[in-house]
Amino acid sequence: MASVYTPFVYWAQRKDKLSLKVDLRDVSDPNVQLDEYGLTFRAYGFGAKGQHEYGFQMDFFKQVDPEKSMYRTTPQGVEFMLMKQDKQWWSRLVEQEKRPGFLKVDFDKWRDEGDSESEAEEEKAKRLEAYRQESLKKFEEEMKEEMESRAAIKYLKTWWLFAYNFFQFMGYSFIFVSCVIRYMMYHRDSFKDTWEFTGQMMMTCQLMAFLEYVHAEVGLVNSKPIFPLIQTLGRNFILFMVIYPEELMYPLPVVTYLFTTWSCIEVARYIFRFRYPFYMFNLIGKENLPAKIYKVMQWLRYSIWIPLYPLGFLLEAYCIFTAVPYYERSEKFSYQYGKYRLHYPLLMKLYLMMLAAGGTLLLKYMVRQRRRKAAVKRGKERERAAQERAAAHQHID
Repeated sequence: MASVYTPFVYWAQRKDKLSLKVDLRDVSDPNVQLDEYGLTFRAYGFGAKGQHEYGFQMDFFKQVDPEKSMYRTTPQGVEFMLMKQDKQWWSRLVEQEKRPGFLKVDFDKWRDEGDSESEAEEEKAKRLEAYRQESLKKFEEEMKEEMESRAAIKYLKTWWLFAYNFFQFMGYSFIFVSCVIRYMMYHRDSFKDTWEFTGQMMMTCQLMAFLEYVHAEVGLVNSKPIFPLIQTLGRNFILFMVIYPEELMYPLPVVTYLFTTWSCIEVARYIFRFRYPFYMFNLIGKENLPAKIYKVMQWLRYSIWIPLYPLGFLLEAYCIFTAVPYYERSEKFSYQYGKYRLHYPLLMKLYLMMLAAGGTLLLKYMVRQRRRKAAVKRGKERERAAQERAAAHQHID
């Protein structure tokens, strides 16, 4: 007959209850008999002697209330919560004076009679405070990591925009200076070499301009993405679908005038926050600029486009109008599909109507931007004047 081993039992008490833990793992369906005088336990599980049958029997020092008592089985053992009938501190758990060898004190849960409830509450409060401090420290560390991450992202964003803006400014400056200087030196003879000297740079800058839409779309800059997208698509259509495919367009004066106007618009905007050097000054900090220079640059930012943008739209329209006969003769991009024919010059004429609509939309947006900025400026000036009047009255009083 197989031996029945005795498991270790850990106990602790409060004034009103007893806590027992049977150190026996992987127990299922234990045989428990509990009454007010004692406890009998028998179960099969993994204990100090390995996988065997374990059991014990004990008589309590005083009576318990079996109706209010309970137990539960966990993977680590069987836990009992026994409610005392007299609600007094016991000097020992079992009736016999000599403590059995298998019975141990559960010091994690142990309380003496001298330990008051206030001490228990104080210990609980200390644990809660320690947990709160630990959570607060962890939160501060996470916030610090997040702030460092944001600072790194902001640093990368700032220098990426700086590099992009600097590249665009230098590219358009090269085109503008090249067109102007060469015209001053060779006059109308400079038209035939405009594409050779500036065509590649113009195509590079216009392709890079698509990043402005990306910057606005992902939130790198505070602007609506639709307007830079309309402008960039329009210019790239004229550059890559009207001028570049037809070599007879290269020496025409309209190409030089168009490149000069485009680059003038961009260089002017870039110098005064239209867009890049002024934007670079904003990145560095406008407080580092003299106040009058900053105000002049702000005014030019929202005013210089008034003559340049309409001129650019007119030159774009004239460029398309000039290119139509060349594409009608060469039939480039025109295809015949059975009874149907794709006539590219007709698409160019349709684009002229789209150019008028898109140009009008863009000009309206620029007008709204200028009015809004002017309204904000007037509001700030009125607020500043009111503050000065209030300070003067207070000084008089």
